Amino acid sequence: MFDFLIGLVALAYFLVISSATRQHFASEKFPRGMYVISLVSLVGLFAFLTHAFLWSLEFTVASLVLMGLAFALFFWAVRHSKQKNLSLAFDEETKVDGIITTGPWRYVRHPFYVSYILFWLACALGTTHPTSVVVFATLLFIYIYSALREERTLKQGRYADAYLAYQENAGFLLPKLVSRTRA
Repeated sequence: MFDFLIGLVALAYFLVISSATRQHFASEKFPRGMYVISLVSLVGLFAFLTHAFLWSLEFTVASLVLMGLAFALFFWAVRHSKQKNLSLAFDEETKVDGIITTGPWRYVRHPFYVSYILFWLACALGTTHPTSVVVFATLLFIYIYSALREERTLKQGRYADAYLAYQENAGFLLPKLVSRTRA
């Protein structure tokens, strides 16, 4: 029964993310890289739900806690970014209308990616199946690669100075323990 509940939480997270992809991010077209992310994600979701609904899960408490953190971080990030035009990953025409430094962006520069990483880590821990581990590793690589591409664009754009200053205080995917610039 607990496995079934965790499966429902995973399905809910996936549906929320899928919905937000269409509603929260302002890309003119669906980038090719997003098709790759979508395909790998569907494989990972299928593997996880198969274990949750038909077989059994491992590390259920850890998986549920990580999914809860992923959900909370995702909604916190949405709340602080809904006034900005954010592009989808791998969008060739990244539009930036300012640097977000509130909410989770105060601590990490890529809270959406951190949320996704927490979710896929929960899935990998939950199944301990090679498919889930490969999905996690693949998406981790893709998210880091995409974040680095986005940062390169930000450093060359209109808000380059603001972004470089912001980068000193917020960690890439993990919060910085000590700020480089102290008052």
